[in-house]
Amino acid sequence: MIVPFSIPFEFNGKNYLCEIEPIKSFWDKQPTSFQVTLNNVYFGIISFTGKNWESDTNKNNLVEKIGNMIHEQFVLS
Repeated sequence: MIVPFSIPFEFNGKNYLCEIEPIKSFWDKQPTSFQVTLNNVYFGIISFTGKNWESDTNKNNLVEKIGNMIHEQFVLS
């Protein structure tokens, strides 16, 4: 079972606390969509499309950064 987790990080000189909650969307027993909150503000749903990371609400460099951190969390855990 994959549970919610948090990742602190810095991006463009600003510190963030990224709270990530897997959503019931799976590929090869791993979640592919995640609800994301940054510094206690809803950021959106980030999903892995098999090729890249996309968000339902935000289209900026943070989506790829957060997606890569999510990927690292699963690869290293």
